[in-house]
Amino acid sequence: MLFNFNQEIETTLKSLGVPVSFMFYDGDATTYVTYMQLDKDNALAGDDEVLGCVQYYDFDVYSKGNYLNVISNLIDLMQAAGWTYQPSRDSPDLYERDTKYYHKTICLAKESEVLNNG
Repeated sequence: MLFNFNQEIETTLKSLGVPVSFMFYDGDATTYVTYMQLDKDNALAGDDEVLGCVQYYDFDVYSKGNYLNVISNLIDLMQAAGWTYQPSRDSPDLYERDTKYYHKTICLAKESEVLNNG
C-alpha cells in the first residue's frame, strides 16, 4: 500500500494563506490551490517486490490576480517538508477566459516506503 500524502500536504500548506483542497474547490476565494496525485514510480525494489516509490503530485494554483508569490511560497513550504520540485512537469502559464482565472500547475514529488499490510 502506498503512503497517502493528502493530510501531510494540507497540514504543510496551512500557512500558505489561501484555501487548499484535494481535487476540487467549491468556495468563493479569488486565489486557491487544488492538488491531486499525478503519478507514481518505483524507486527501490528487492526480492521481486517494490519497497519504495516516488509519488508525483500536481498543485493547481488559480487566481484572479498575480499568483507568483503563492507559487513561490507553496514550493518553499513543500521543499521544507521534504518534497522535491519538478519544474519540467509544470504547465505553462494559463488564463481561463470562461472563469477569468489565471492558472498554473506545478509538480512536486516525494519518496515513500511501500507499506506492508501484513
